[in-house]
This record gives sequence, C-alpha cells and structure tokens, in this order.
Amino acid sequence: MLMASNVTDRTKPKPATASGKPNRISVSSKSAERRRHLARAAYQALAEKGFEGLRMREIARRAGINHATLHYYFAGKEQLIDSVVDHIVQDLSIGRNPRVEDAALEPRQRLKAHFNALVQQMRDSPEMFTVLAEIHARSMRDRPIRSIFVKNDRNWTKFLTGILQAGVQKKEFDANLVPEVAAEAIISLVRGLTVTCAGRAELMQRPLDQLLTWIEGRAS
Repeated sequence: MLMASNVTDRTKPKPATASGKPNRISVSSKSAERRRHLARAAYQALAEKGFEGLRMREIARRAGINHATLHYYFAGKEQLIDSVVDHIVQDLSIGRNPRVEDAALEPRQRLKAHFNALVQQMRDSPEMFTVLAEIHARSMRDRPIRSIFVKNDRNWTKFLTGILQAGVQKKEFDANLVPEVAAEAIISLVRGLTVTCAGRAELMQRPLDQLLTWIEGRAS
C-alpha cells in the first residue's frame, strides 16, 4: 500500500546516481508502478460500485495517496479509465493464454484458444467483464470514453483479422470470409455474450462454437 503524503511526486527530489545525476530509469519505473496501482484501485471501484463509485477522491483513498497526488498522475476520469482498460488488456491479458500467443499453431486452434480463454476468464474473473460493460455503457454517451473503446477495439480487430486472414490462406476458414468484417462480428458477439451470460460463463461456449463452425464454412 502506498502511503499518503502532502507532497506530490512532482515536487519530490529525484533519486541521484553516484555521479549526482537523477536516476531517470528508477524514477520512470516507480512512476509506472504507481500508475498501475492507481489503475487497479479504479478497476476495483468500478467492479464494486460502477461509475457511481468512480470518484477521484475515492480512488485516492483506496490507493493510499492524497487527492493532489492522484491528479499528478491522472488529470481526470478519462485518463484513469484509459489506464483501467490498459490494465485489463495488458496486466489481466483478456482473451490471452500461451496457446493464443503461439503463432506456430494453426489459425483455427488459435481462434478456438482465444474463445476458450474468454470463457475461462468469464468464469474466473467475472468482475473484469462487469467493468468492461460499465465502461462500454458509459461510452455510448461520452465521446472521450468512446475513443478509448475505439482504440482498444482497433487493436482487437487487428489481432483477430490476422488470425482470420491466415485461416483463409491456409483454407481452414471459408474462402468467402472477409477477415476485417468477420473480426468486427466476433467482437460484437463476444461483447453481447459477456452481458447476456453474466454469471453463467458456460452459456458462452455453444454460441462461440457455432460461430467457429460458420467461420470454417461448415453448415453445422
């Protein structure tokens, strides 16, 4: 737990090396870890209370720092939410596992592994999808937050499109498949399933299996 202080990091003296020069790597590493800590605090607040609980003073309290220090790292809620999404994608590795990352696997195996990882995470960490649903709902009427989702979806679309393109080239997937459009359809379906199947992760499996069958060009 980080301790509260009346002095922000902006005014704290920088650690120095033996030469007397600031140790920039150490400062940068500490700053990055502080930002991750704050992102985790915001993530927990969203999971427990939704946007009603996402108040800057509350996040500072959870993180064990003062309000001014929080604003040094995040000027407002939009930047904080952006860091929460990064936390889900990078730290929690949503939809990822070693098989998904293994480029040596055939495209069908990688896509299946991606679907399986999502179902397993829905089972193990349902709060992750609660947080994403909260942010997505807010993005429908909040343009800055919508841009955060657009950025994340662009990366997800690129990831899926690469797998789908490889699958078409290797004749594992339907030759008439348009990878970019199929990627967008997958994202839409998965996002909907995480809401309709909340608390019942096992119900996601059959729709995702059916989707894979359609992508392969099989009738059933």
